[in-house]
Amino acid sequence: MKRIIFTLLLVLCVALVLQPALATGEADGAARVDALLNAMTLDQKISQMIMPALLTWDGDKVTELSSWPTLAEALRRHQYGGVILFGANIASTEQTVRLIDDLQRNNAQSAPGALPYLVAADQEGGYVARLSMGTRGTGSMAIGATGEYAEENALATGQVFGEELAALGINVNLGPCIDVITDLADLGMSTRVFSDDPQVVSRLGLAFAEGVGQSNVITCFKHFPGAGDGSDYPTSIKLTYDQLAANGLAAYRAAIEGGAEMVMMSATTFPLIDDEMLMADGVTRGYWPATLSPRIVTGLLRDELGFDGVVITDALEMQQFVTEPDTGAALFTGDYATVAHDVQVARKAIEAGCDILLLPTSLNTDVAVQYYDDYIAGIAALVERGEIEEARIDASVRRILALKERHGLLDQRQDPVEQRIEAAGTVVGSREHHGVEMAIARQAVTLLKNDGVLPIAGGRIVILGRTATDNTPIGYALALLRQGGFIDTDTRVENRITGEATGDEGASTAIVIDRYYDDGKLAYSDDLTAAIKSADVVVCLSSAGEGLDRLQDDNPQIQGVRRALTDAREGGAKFVLLSDNLPVDVTRFQDADAIVCAYMSSGAGVNPTAQTGASGAVGAFNANIPAALCAIFGDGDMPGRLPINIPAMAQDSDGRWVYGDRLLYERGQGG
Repeated sequence: MKRIIFTLLLVLCVALVLQPALATGEADGAARVDALLNAMTLDQKISQMIMPALLTWDGDKVTELSSWPTLAEALRRHQYGGVILFGANIASTEQTVRLIDDLQRNNAQSAPGALPYLVAADQEGGYVARLSMGTRGTGSMAIGATGEYAEENALATGQVFGEELAALGINVNLGPCIDVITDLADLGMSTRVFSDDPQVVSRLGLAFAEGVGQSNVITCFKHFPGAGDGSDYPTSIKLTYDQLAANGLAAYRAAIEGGAEMVMMSATTFPLIDDEMLMADGVTRGYWPATLSPRIVTGLLRDELGFDGVVITDALEMQQFVTEPDTGAALFTGDYATVAHDVQVARKAIEAGCDILLLPTSLNTDVAVQYYDDYIAGIAALVERGEIEEARIDASVRRILALKERHGLLDQRQDPVEQRIEAAGTVVGSREHHGVEMAIARQAVTLLKNDGVLPIAGGRIVILGRTATDNTPIGYALALLRQGGFIDTDTRVENRITGEATGDEGASTAIVIDRYYDDGKLAYSDDLTAAIKSADVVVCLSSAGEGLDRLQDDNPQIQGVRRALTDAREGGAKFVLLSDNLPVDVTRFQDADAIVCAYMSSGAGVNPTAQTGASGAVGAFNANIPAALCAIFGDGDMPGRLPINIPAMAQDSDGRWVYGDRLLYERGQGG
């Protein structure tokens, strides 16, 4: 007891000693921010609020700045607050480190005392992952499926991403999504979300952010107010305030209380919580996208939830900022993607309470260079005419500068680029990081049904991919199974996707690999029917679960799985459904003998064994499908727990499949 009291007194004394120093540091930081802000021109202030993309220049991917002197000069014309990078900009570790270094150095030449960029990328993991040479991760829903280990796995994933992003020079991660699924029939976020339980989403989102932040990378939570972006664009989400408060707003409240520094807005409309507005025609009444809504940005996010960090728009070049979804009316006068139109969008976003204008257009041609000159001048003209108060601009710039100051981003001091390239080569896509990824993928594999068929012990087996790209994770899984002794080394494998055949024709276990969907249509052959009808077990991958339309009978993917199941029944084979993306497709195939969920189909075409670099780093690939296939053959358990509720489906009077009120599988089921 004395030891505990002593420890508490010691902690208290340390806190009392540090408190004045911390307060002094905060005051010094605020003073520096104010001094920088007071020295800025109006052009510089507005430019700090803009984050362009530079995916291409005249049609070619921008992976280095030295090849595009016109682009380099265009970037120096304004002191942008940051840039966003996409997959087109990211080809290798060395290339990305050099590109970002060149971008920062080029920016430093724009004016004396120019402030370093926020360099942003969407590295949510899974479906949305920009680091092709790094670690993809399992995706958020797979993390949510790891049950009691989910928080630990969210933290570990954040640590992996934070280390890789920081090594490259990326200092803002536009993720995670802390949207909460409320309507499976109108779902745009797919496996990008952790769960349909707001408490789970809150915990995992904060754990993910903590992991990212350990490398001094800024986390941006998205998309406020947390109900996804729908399955079609533009989209209107019909949730009441009480429904949002219990779901998305609850997740954001927890994130803000946990120290969130940046939030991205949704681009959908929320007519049941927003104020009705007059559209551009002066007659039609409708609703602004959340990004442009004062009621949602200032009223909900800032005033009600108390968020005083940086608010960033979603990409302003999207269609959601052109047309009101319920009425089809134009939001603004003039033609889309013209400067005059987009300045109106910027004005509305600023008035609503947003700080950073993300991607008004891609900086990709001489025309776009002029666009940005006119865009910044157009916003400045609104300020000079008093239509936007300069104090409102100052408030946003102060938040941006304060964010940079807190993370030490106001100074250009860095290690030499060659030293950073060498260090990044040992971090990005490292074996250690992929080990974390695979361990989480194995923990996520969820068994929803097993009528005595799993694990598969041998015999005549058909493994049916959705597309030809599924051949890669299937092949990788079979290699792992051979290494582990779960299938014999002489197992006959006939790969009808590649035309290759290996193993002993007389082996007791024979596997046929094929696919049923190609180029948007059914690709189901008579040879496949014959193989399935002579099989003992069929393992069929399915990814048809995103949005209600994709679950209908006219979807070729549904047709392919249904035909395989029918052929299996006619031939006496057992049928294993492997749902490899959003697991709602299981509702359509309840007559399967076994149902397994893996939660990600992205990155399936990348072979991890064919891309190992000199440092041992391996590029991004799909770990979820191999983990699930290995478990199906007995290599590993299936401990995952379903992270969402899945209602049963039935056909309505028009023959359309719709969700009913009865739950088919409850959240937490599995294991």
